[in-house]
Amino acid sequence: MERIYTVVLFFAMFQFSYAQVYDDYLGAGHDIGLKVSSSSQEQNDSSSYAITGTQLKPDLVGASRFLSQATLGASYEEMEKLIDIGIDAWLDEQFNLPPKSFAQKYDEVYGEILGMISEDNNLDIYGSFVFYEFLIKEPDALRQKIAFALSQIFVISPYHGSTLAGEAQYNMAYYDFLYKGAFGNYKDILNNISLSYTMGSYLSHFMNQKADIIEKTYPDENFAREVMQLFSIGLNELNQDGTNKLDANGNTIPTYNISHIAEMAKIFTGLGVGEKGDGVTNDNFFRTYDFNGRAPMIMFEEYHSKGEKNILPGVTIPAGQSGMEDIVQTLDILYNHPNVAPFMSKRLIQHLVKSNPSPAYVNRISNVFNNNGSGVRGDLKAVTKAILLDPEARDCEWIDDINTGKLIQPLERFTSLFKAFDVSTPSNRFWFNDFSEWYEETSQSFYSSPSVFNFFSPFYAEDEIIAPKELVSPEFQILNSVTAIAYINEMENAIKIRPFRNRTLVNDTGRFLTTNANDEPVLDFTDELNIYNNEGIDALLDRLNLILCRGQLSQGTHNIIANAIQENVENSNSYDAQNALEDALYFIMMCPNYLIQK
Repeated sequence: MERIYTVVLFFAMFQFSYAQVYDDYLGAGHDIGLKVSSSSQEQNDSSSYAITGTQLKPDLVGASRFLSQATLGASYEEMEKLIDIGIDAWLDEQFNLPPKSFAQKYDEVYGEILGMISEDNNLDIYGSFVFYEFLIKEPDALRQKIAFALSQIFVISPYHGSTLAGEAQYNMAYYDFLYKGAFGNYKDILNNISLSYTMGSYLSHFMNQKADIIEKTYPDENFAREVMQLFSIGLNELNQDGTNKLDANGNTIPTYNISHIAEMAKIFTGLGVGEKGDGVTNDNFFRTYDFNGRAPMIMFEEYHSKGEKNILPGVTIPAGQSGMEDIVQTLDILYNHPNVAPFMSKRLIQHLVKSNPSPAYVNRISNVFNNNGSGVRGDLKAVTKAILLDPEARDCEWIDDINTGKLIQPLERFTSLFKAFDVSTPSNRFWFNDFSEWYEETSQSFYSSPSVFNFFSPFYAEDEIIAPKELVSPEFQILNSVTAIAYINEMENAIKIRPFRNRTLVNDTGRFLTTNANDEPVLDFTDELNIYNNEGIDALLDRLNLILCRGQLSQGTHNIIANAIQENVENSNSYDAQNALEDALYFIMMCPNYLIQK
């Protein structure tokens, strides 16, 4: 009965969520040292403007809102720190934190596991362990947020069917391209993924061969298609504000056609593994054993297409070049294509701030992508800063705009819970296999997209309300009657039973890890329990509103939750402060004021 009541409450609150009025400015912050500059008429967008000031200091509401965009979750203490040092100093601190290595951490965790068990058939799940170890222990919250976003743009999946023993380690090396490159240059990411064995295996340009007329075989086109469609220029020509360019008849203009895909496929022929298992350069194009999949692929010229290649309208790669010359030239062309700035800028805005950024917002970020202020193109550090400091991200006026906001991804709902309440374990290990616990229930877990198109499409639009308004609602593609209810149940378990199953115990056979009942993760509710015991339910809800809802919990939803908890207090002698807190948190995390990030 409790879960039925919960579902009813969930949909009732979805129907009756109220907009709030904010009299504050710039994300409930202040304008210390702030400059707002508009673009010139030459940029063809007189509405363009950008925040370039220093010492922008929000209040707690503004801090909560900013950190919801810039991290995978934050505690009250982290919000207080942001208030103390200001957004600019926080960003500088995050940018200056040196990245570690997911691949190195994987090796450490895997080595520890091999010292505990007698054999190992679970290589694929340990990447999840590493993700949560980083999430909970490492301070580089912004880098982790950007890497997670990039992993849903430059998609590979550990679950794509490979049986190679080293595949999981190679996946972590690939994730390092995104994690370490989060504040680097887009071009480096494009180059690294193109020559990655992991990507080559996933999108089948690994051991891709030139055409053989006798055998009637042709180069595989998977990577050729996706490097354009998903990783760089997209399907249609774009204005710098992300809108489609139109021809004289009002139709969109394709960036390429099927013949260009076939020609592009020829570029990525002749690539094989770069190193043998001992680190020596590989000399066998067909090597699929005893190799180092972390090293970039190398070119085997005899399997590369040498002819002229017409890869884009009006763009030809000349005949007779070496294979690597073809690849370098092609990637340079893609990198410098005018579509890249709006295409990538909009994707990142959608992951960090909102699903439907205004064309002016996209244009401002595209300008930064094209030139970081020092003549550098593709600077992701500058792009990230511009996205987070843009008035459309910071100005509270946008909160009440009917087209603003985004549905928080399922995985991020749980990570925000873990981070908000300082999840810990007795062993200080966080060996969590989120694929087994969450994927079937929510259609998402770390690094487990079902296809190269991610868990959801950035172009998905719910067809009844969103599509007619020419808007998109990407994350709603994986929200349905099954995942909505399953999420509610999983969140209830995370709050009331355990945050997750910590797999730090060797099973009876000694062959694999299983859930350790003596190493359960716990959430720290000390402060919240004190608030409830000393100040009551309204004060507790104010605290949860601040930590989780970015100060956007409506009074109507507040009252519904407060009344439900008060009714439980009055009707049950055994209903204590812990029960009240858990229910309040549970109700908060399924209400739209939490789920829709604005």
